[in-house]
Amino acid sequence: MRIAFATDNQKEIDAHFGQAEAFAIFEVTPHGYESRGFAFPQEQQSSETDKIVARLEVLRGCSLVYCTDIGGPAAARLIQEKMHPLKVEAGTPFEYELQRLQKALAGNLPPWLCKIVHRSDEHR
Repeated sequence: MRIAFATDNQKEIDAHFGQAEAFAIFEVTPHGYESRGFAFPQEQQSSETDKIVARLEVLRGCSLVYCTDIGGPAAARLIQEKMHPLKVEAGTPFEYELQRLQKALAGNLPPWLCKIVHRSDEHR
């Protein structure tokens, strides 16, 4: 499962979805996780819609997107694109959420995550 973390400092989840300078991309399985690098949205225009589109482009293929906050229109667009937004406390280390997700994937999945994992498997 491919996931993304909204980040400004490239070490922890510390950014609002619409204001993040970058997204750290990881591949997570029940057996481990691996960094796929950072994605930097290229915003050509300044409208809110253009900012969302730029972010959707760099996040394509991700199933979960972690951030400190996200606006309603952006959350709706993520969901339309089969990406699930998750809000976490600012300063949450990548490692913490990666380990939590890895453990969840190795155990009994909550229903919301089971749907996402199933949808992620269909895209492969």
